[in-house]
Amino acid sequence: MVKLYRTLQSRNSRKTMDKILQYTTVDTPIGTLYAAFSADVLCWVSAELEADFLQRIEAEFSQKPLRDDGALVRFSREITNIFTENTRYTAPLSLAMLTPFQQAVLTQTAEIPRGQVRSYGWIAKALNHPNASRAVGTALAKNPLPFVIPCHRVIRADGRLGAYSGGGTPMKARLLAFEGVTVAQNHNHYSVPKPFEPLEQ
Repeated sequence: MVKLYRTLQSRNSRKTMDKILQYTTVDTPIGTLYAAFSADVLCWVSAELEADFLQRIEAEFSQKPLRDDGALVRFSREITNIFTENTRYTAPLSLAMLTPFQQAVLTQTAEIPRGQVRSYGWIAKALNHPNASRAVGTALAKNPLPFVIPCHRVIRADGRLGAYSGGGTPMKARLLAFEGVTVAQNHNHYSVPKPFEPLEQ
């Protein structure tokens, strides 16, 4: 299971943090990522341009992160290994700015194996909320740790990929193809052939 660390203040409080935020770049096969940390706890990952990433972090946490590539090298290496070594991120991370349901969605999503996909409805059923497919999609859209928590592995029940906050549907298709999932493209529409998920839960 994903290690959830409530090092960020609650979502109902001011978006500030007790610890100084730091960030670093992460080189991956799909491009450069930016990762923000608070006291060695991963709290944000993005494929945005650096200026956009910094602006978003300041808006979310009310402070500018300080760049520190040296101190964070072991964490950036672990993120890189997700792509190159098919490993999971095992260092502490935080989802504390999300609701309990949203945290549950992302924790369930983290269990989807590489090379496989699940539908929004499948995740909802796994959480004993079979009618919450739309809420699952909302939770995934709020994922502060795309790539680390693989929300790109959750797609629509009809096989179409659906939206992806980590860089749009083309990035979602690229990530799935990189992981060995067959992705069909028809003009600007992407889909995964059915059946694509276990028959039983």
